[in-house]
Amino acid sequence: MDNRPASRLSILRTMKIGTFHIGSSFVDLLTSGVLNRVLISDLNIWATPVALLSALRYLLAPLSIWAGYRSDSKPLFGMHRLPYIWLGRLPMVLSLPLLPIVTVLLAADPRSLLGWVLATLSFLIYGVGTLISGSTYLALVRDSAPPAKRGMALNIVQIFLIVSFPIAGVVYGRMMPTYDQATFWQIVLTGMAIAAGFFIFSIFGEERPGQAIVADDPQEQLPFTALLREMWADRRTRMFFLFLSLGAVSAFAQDAVLEPFGGDVFGMGAGETTRFNAYWGLGILISLISTVVITRKRMAHEQVGTTIIGLSLTAAPFALLALVAVAEMRALLIPALLLFGLGYGIYTVGAISLLMAMTSDKRAGAYLGLWTVAQLVFRGVGIFLGGAVRDLVLLMSGSAPIAYASVFFLEAVGMLVCVALVIRADVPGFARSGGARAVPSASLAAAADA
Repeated sequence: MDNRPASRLSILRTMKIGTFHIGSSFVDLLTSGVLNRVLISDLNIWATPVALLSALRYLLAPLSIWAGYRSDSKPLFGMHRLPYIWLGRLPMVLSLPLLPIVTVLLAADPRSLLGWVLATLSFLIYGVGTLISGSTYLALVRDSAPPAKRGMALNIVQIFLIVSFPIAGVVYGRMMPTYDQATFWQIVLTGMAIAAGFFIFSIFGEERPGQAIVADDPQEQLPFTALLREMWADRRTRMFFLFLSLGAVSAFAQDAVLEPFGGDVFGMGAGETTRFNAYWGLGILISLISTVVITRKRMAHEQVGTTIIGLSLTAAPFALLALVAVAEMRALLIPALLLFGLGYGIYTVGAISLLMAMTSDKRAGAYLGLWTVAQLVFRGVGIFLGGAVRDLVLLMSGSAPIAYASVFFLEAVGMLVCVALVIRADVPGFARSGGARAVPSASLAAAADA
């Protein structure tokens, strides 16, 4: 990480940094998959409060812009990225032992005030840690690659996340085929140990005190509020933010209800539904790697077409899942999940490449923080809406299949709307101009005083 970008992409170094996401997947699946299944299907708690709990940490996502801005301009212990990553990941891992305690309390009394307070506290700590470390980790990945290969570097890193989610699903599914409290404790402690090991290995030695980044020139630094005004003044930034936001809502509305869907509609056990992550994860892995290979010679801003194809091929399986739910066609459930993974993998490669193209060199941490906000806040909104739609339609219709089908159908519509948004964002134009348009200094001064 010096003022000169890397001259070439080191695949081995990028892979080492990418193992960070193995740890991320093992802890994320505990909170977004296993716990949701236990609370909704095994403890018979309504999906809306559980989904809101899952969404809570994402609603704090504006912290990621602040963390990215600080890592650009305010090094800690002489380093820009690693201290912020550690400040986030340590409390994130330490919050996990609260989860088994929560399940004990809510199993005894679903209205337990202490149970819900501890659940909220755990997710708040976990969420703050994720947000402080998330954008700074992305900035570290970006800093490690030459400009022309930053999209590829982030896609390589993303492959580790995609690969490890189904692995984590299989591991947890085998450890706990049916829910019991002692086994839940075991998988939480196992996930903590695996995550901590990979976090340490992946980023150890990747930054040394005294290294500089492009944004270190004091003349280039702006007050935080002025920087936000500068970025948001560009229409292309706003449209891309909308694209990422709706994409996150549409892709993750099923996050809190997919495993309960298997239990409520098809009577599947916890071990079977936990493996849902393995099915769509396998599809993502196949399409993501294939798409990276096929498009490896394209510049990041040239991936608009790839993104549109991915959006369309993600919408279709969501529509199929809606049909599977209404018609209770269990034979098509696993194929639909695989197809969802295939489409989402293509979309992921395209969107990540465009995300890198929509990032200014001198504002890397801040821009990546803004895109993290778009993805995380609205991922949380999507998770909550998925649970709320499921409960609302269930109350109105009295039919679990119709309730879950409504969630999947709305996701399909949202992915198709994203096609229009990504076209209007004009990512190639942003990349050619080198980032956000200049804002007169007088306006920036006014913004700083606002």
